[in-house]
Amino acid sequence: MEQNMNNYNNMSQDNKEALLRELNKKTKTGNILRGIGIGVFTAFGATSIIMQSINTHTLDKVNNNLSEIQDTVDDISGDVFDIMEQGCNGSDFTIDNIDPRDARALKPVLYIYDDQPGREVEVSLRLNDSDMTSMWPKADNVQDNEYTWNVTTSDDGKIFDNSGNEYSYIFWEASNYKYTTFDQGFCVKGSDTADFLREKLSEIGLTPEEYNEFIVYWAPQMENNEYNIIRFEGLDPDDAYNNQYQLSVTDGENDIADSTLRVFMVWQAADEYQEIEPQEFETFERNGFTVVEWGGTEVK
Repeated sequence: MEQNMNNYNNMSQDNKEALLRELNKKTKTGNILRGIGIGVFTAFGATSIIMQSINTHTLDKVNNNLSEIQDTVDDISGDVFDIMEQGCNGSDFTIDNIDPRDARALKPVLYIYDDQPGREVEVSLRLNDSDMTSMWPKADNVQDNEYTWNVTTSDDGKIFDNSGNEYSYIFWEASNYKYTTFDQGFCVKGSDTADFLREKLSEIGLTPEEYNEFIVYWAPQMENNEYNIIRFEGLDPDDAYNNQYQLSVTDGENDIADSTLRVFMVWQAADEYQEIEPQEFETFERNGFTVVEWGGTEVK
């Protein structure tokens, strides 16, 4: 330090002034650089703080939205659970739980058995608040949503139209079936459904030929479910099925059939076994001129 001062004192006045100017430049440059460094550091720090604030605000907003979404999902899940629970509890389930357009009368088939073969028979089906979606053979006459077939009976249960074509039965399907409740019925394990149907349909009064055709059609749709809740309608002449799909079968003398059986199965899949009051019915007895019909619908 002392040596540097001696060197400075021995300089000429011009050299001293030149040295001071150079030192001044370096000092200003250093101050500028220091200022820039501080500014950059300050700006970076402020940006970090701002970004942190933005991120915190965004995360809070996202969390709030997620919370609202979760609440909505919980509400919807609760409603779905309530509907499913009602659907498996017979006493609480009504037509209001589903869209009636999905509840169709599927594959009702109508057999005619006659102790006097060769009888000319008129089959009339009136649909109330419903539309025909399919039928075979085609009706001979349709008026005001009433469908009429004119057929001739035989000794083996077959029927013939006016052109002599042979049919095993009259087939029809219709929309908008408005059933009531599952206040009575049965809850059956899916894998046991075919055996159950054979037992109950035989008890109701269907023949092996009839209930086997019934099982072949419905069992594939039911046997892979955990459980099926099943109710048979049509057995009571005054029930919802008979009121909505009014059937009349008469001969040429306008005499009605001696005995008529309509079996319409309403069923719904269930994940768990449900207690339900068993449905009771009397076994159908066939006498003379006999009409038998079966069909069904799934509640979804």
